[in-house]
Amino acid sequence: MDRLAQTALSALRQMQDNKFDLANNLANVNVPGFRKDLPNEGNAGFLKELEKLSAKVLPLETDRRLFSNESGSLQNTGLETDVAVLNEGFFYIQPDNGQVALSRRGDFGVNGQNQLVNGVGDLVLSDGLEPILLPNFTAMSITDIGEILVQQPGVPDGELTSVGFIGSTTSQLEQLIKSLDGNIRKIDGTVPDPDQTARFGQGYLESSNVNAIEELVRNIDMQRQFEINVKLIKKASDLDTTTAKLMELPT
Repeated sequence: MDRLAQTALSALRQMQDNKFDLANNLANVNVPGFRKDLPNEGNAGFLKELEKLSAKVLPLETDRRLFSNESGSLQNTGLETDVAVLNEGFFYIQPDNGQVALSRRGDFGVNGQNQLVNGVGDLVLSDGLEPILLPNFTAMSITDIGEILVQQPGVPDGELTSVGFIGSTTSQLEQLIKSLDGNIRKIDGTVPDPDQTARFGQGYLESSNVNAIEELVRNIDMQRQFEINVKLIKKASDLDTTTAKLMELPT
């Protein structure tokens, strides 16, 4: 009966991890460019007791968090600071922890240091993986290859100044996972080198690829599975109690 209970407990623990992913998906359903978390691929480990009299099934934790690379829908915002990646590529960001990552969140803006940032303040990086410093400008244009052109005050209309390129890549996508901080990197924690192969659309935002209805249905299904496994644990406990009582009967 011990193995039945341990199997059910293992399933409950896996569901707890999946519940976290589900909650995170729903919390980010309106975040531009968000990539849906997929269920943790934690393996099942079989730990055998002494003399192999019984076996317990326990999940082995993994820091590999997979995500869906399906594109979200494009929304035409008309804002010059909004940018969507039109192919399977990513651009580079530097979060507060300083570790470079990949992103598709294109709700750009300018911080107090005149640096290009996204909607949560992460630095958007150039093709040299450096922060992009913007001069004072009255208008900005971002080309399909990520070149940033600005109209500076006092300069005749149409005379645009290039301030660099948004760093991008479409390589090694199969090696990408979500790190523990929720940002996208390679399995070893690094990022691919820029190859400038992403294509951009100015004035658009890519929506999250989370389908709220699907996630809610998944939540209901997980709740049912939870109840089934709780019943299995109770059944195993009842069987153990019954077996113990039978063993106490006089022979």
